[in-house]
Amino acid sequence: MVDSYFEMLASERAGVRYSKAENRRQLMKTVHRSEGSIERKLQNISAVLDMLGAQWINGYKPLAHYQDALVAAVERNVGREPSFLYPTSEDTQPLSLNDDAILVPPPSFADLDKMLTPAVRRLVGKFDPAERDARNRELGKAGEKFVVEFERDRLRRAGRDDLAADVRWVSDLDGDGYGYDVRSFEPDGRERLLEIKTTCGHERTAFWLTRREVDVAAERSELYRIRRVFHFRNSAQMFEVAPPLEDQLFMTPTTYAAEPR
Repeated sequence: MVDSYFEMLASERAGVRYSKAENRRQLMKTVHRSEGSIERKLQNISAVLDMLGAQWINGYKPLAHYQDALVAAVERNVGREPSFLYPTSEDTQPLSLNDDAILVPPPSFADLDKMLTPAVRRLVGKFDPAERDARNRELGKAGEKFVVEFERDRLRRAGRDDLAADVRWVSDLDGDGYGYDVRSFEPDGRERLLEIKTTCGHERTAFWLTRREVDVAAERSELYRIRRVFHFRNSAQMFEVAPPLEDQLFMTPTTYAAEPR
């Protein structure tokens, strides 16, 4: 069943038409399960890919509570073809044109570690989505572009064409050293400095922050926001994190600058 899922996912990524219903009917003949049971199992596979920060099949929304054997089968497929961990395209479509559907509240302050089985925790460690996202410059740029377009459209719909024209893609036009990527505004004219963090994974996928970003967040806390874009290849949504960052994020140092004594 897992192999069949990845065959469908490969078709979807390549833009090749296929039938989910026909695939389920074929699986019913070989695995001898009901169609509903097969659909839930396919959703379980999506859930594992979601934890890996990877694209999953649209129409098979992630469903948790999967067995370790399923995790191992997903690992085998990803190991054979690591490209499944990367988006095939940086183009994306939002879930809706409604601000409330795209810009959502942050996830609850819960301990995600308790939601992960040991097998999934090991798999996430092996294919670290935070590191992969941080090194994927094309994904990062695509997420920034997505937010710039969203901000301009939001301000235009609020009747502020003047502010929409002033939204600036700072990291693209001026460089990466400012500690934020986009300069935008609220409809009343208040400035917002947005640092964009993008993932194909779920809303609680870990991400990296630089020392510069943390410092600017503290120095300009009234203006600064992290805009977390998630499910980038599965109907993108996003939420904001406002300073002090420690109030909303588990922040763990992972690297150190070192030099000989």
